[in-house]
Amino acid sequence: MTCCILHFFQALICLAAGLSVENLKKFKTPLNTVFTYWDKDYPEARLEESAQLPFVPVTSGFAWLSAVAHLIVLLNYPLYLSDLRKGINRFRWYEYALSSSLMIALIAILFGCYDILSLILMMAVNACMCLFGLLMETMNVGKTSAELDWTPFIYGCFAGAVPWAVIFAYLGGAGKDFDPPEFVWVILIFYIIFFNCFAINMFLQYKEIGWWSDKYWGWKLGGYYFGEKVYQILSLFSKSMLLWLVFGGSNQPNKMTENSGA
Repeated sequence: MTCCILHFFQALICLAAGLSVENLKKFKTPLNTVFTYWDKDYPEARLEESAQLPFVPVTSGFAWLSAVAHLIVLLNYPLYLSDLRKGINRFRWYEYALSSSLMIALIAILFGCYDILSLILMMAVNACMCLFGLLMETMNVGKTSAELDWTPFIYGCFAGAVPWAVIFAYLGGAGKDFDPPEFVWVILIFYIIFFNCFAINMFLQYKEIGWWSDKYWGWKLGGYYFGEKVYQILSLFSKSMLLWLVFGGSNQPNKMTENSGA
């Protein structure tokens, strides 16, 4: 309930301000496409601007997704508890597949990835990473630590690394004149930390280390329940951090907002 309310009010504030505060309304980024045209004697690739993305209102999207997801959990609470008793939370992974994919796309845009199709592909690969997390849980129900199949976790780590490789490729190829405002760099650093903490949390859950161990709590799946709480805290803090950094940074005079479309 608490997470649902916090996500909801943050989303509402961000959306309302993004549609009404002048500086936030002005912060728009281009969305481009590159297609090959054959109207000459040879194929020619053309870069075209397809739209201007209202960045702050769209940023509120992942908070809306999280709020709705928590509401769905509350409406299906018996199923949620039943899954937890097996060591599964399908709601979590489906929500992450949507909200974290939007987040990674927004971060990529801040570092110059404006191509619509590239963004869609990055979001799809990121969603696959989250679905591998669900597969990790469903494949290992009732197994001891010695019987675990880590294949989904390994595949998920690979899928999760791909969008970041694209972001760093844009960062490395931007040239010496690339100078985004400070809030963009802060977003990059903090989100990399939070992003990896999700994988670390799962690793500790299944390795049953420290607080993530059933032995620590003295009852079966105690470590999994603790990991579930850690997931909730990480999700709330990572999304809140990204939302308010975009909100605050785009409301300050900087190169990105000054050069944005009206």
